[in-house]
Amino acid sequence: MTRALLALALVAATFPARAEGPPDLAVDVRTTAAIAGGSLAIWGASELLTGAIAPSSCRWCEPPALDRRARAQLAWSDPGAARLLSDVLVVALPASLAAGTVLAARDLRHGGEDVLVAVEAIALASLGTQIVKLAVARRRPHAWALGTRAGPDDDLSFFSGHASAAFATAGAFGTVARLRGYRAWPVVYAAGFSTAAVIAYLRVAADKHWLSDVTAGAVFGTGVGIAVPLVLHRGQADRKLTVAPLPLGEVGLGISGAF
Repeated sequence: MTRALLALALVAATFPARAEGPPDLAVDVRTTAAIAGGSLAIWGASELLTGAIAPSSCRWCEPPALDRRARAQLAWSDPGAARLLSDVLVVALPASLAAGTVLAARDLRHGGEDVLVAVEAIALASLGTQIVKLAVARRRPHAWALGTRAGPDDDLSFFSGHASAAFATAGAFGTVARLRGYRAWPVVYAAGFSTAAVIAYLRVAADKHWLSDVTAGAVFGTGVGIAVPLVLHRGQADRKLTVAPLPLGEVGLGISGAF
């Protein structure tokens, strides 16, 4: 019996202890704002200077058969409507999740920190996406269909900036809510990723991206969105390893801990 209790204590030590209150995020506001602002500034400058820094022609010009089939099935007859709707949603998604986060925090300081961390993730995802776009220089589907390029943006298809930003938004706000201990964090994930999936679909429907563009953008954006709060801002209370004695009958010692 004593050995069984000791084994149970050792197994229990591998599970995190339940926090008594919502854990804090480790947020250095100045550093986080600098990273977010700097990333957005570089991204914005690259957008303005696209004509000067983009390749003069596509490096990836021909799509694989899967992308061609998906385009034939998913592209709308009125691509402009899909494009407008995707533009609206990619702005509405972070705005609505930010408002919900501040309400959940019930504290402007913590709510502001939550939003700042999410903006940092979105900014880093957007900057990373822009670097890949310029390096890959893939022709967009509508330009491929026409057989000509109207401008440098027509060769910046891979991967989708809308999909990357949307999935980074969902991943970041959902992870921040989970780390804070907000009860609605599953709803944030569900609503965020569902809307992000709609945005990704609309970019294909708008004939602005291939299916592989939005798929890659979704994977990249999700990874950045989850990693930034989880790796860079996880509260110190979650990182500590605490060892405490537990009375276990004749042995008289057990361990419990949390990391």
